[in-house]
Amino acid sequence: MSAAAKSDARGPAFKAVGEVLEGYLAESGLGESLARLGAMDDWAGTVGARVSDVTRPAEVRGDTLVVEVLSSAWLTELSMMKGMILERLNSGRADAPIGDIRFRLAEKVE
Repeated sequence: MSAAAKSDARGPAFKAVGEVLEGYLAESGLGESLARLGAMDDWAGTVGARVSDVTRPAEVRGDTLVVEVLSSAWLTELSMMKGMILERLNSGRADAPIGDIRFRLAEKVE
C-alpha cells in the first residue's frame, strides 16, 4: 500500500483519485471498453487516406467496431479486406483487441 493510502489513528485511508478510478475501471470492465474506443481514433492511420475518405468509424459495440461506408462498392471491397484491417488495427492493442469490424452503408460520410 502506498504511503498516501495508509490510515492512522486520525481516520480512514485516502487514495489518489487516479488509483481509485483505475481500480473501478478494472473491476467494472469499463477500462477495456474505453481502450477499444481508441480504435476509432486509430482508424484513419490504420486504413490510410484513400479509405478513410470514404469511411467513418461510428461506434464500438462490445468488441465490434462499426464503420460507416460511403458506397456499396467500398462496402464490398472493405468486407474482403476485413481480416487484414483487423490485424493492423489490433497490432499493439493486446489489452483490448477489436474482435470484429461491421461495415454498414452510410447516408453521408463526414
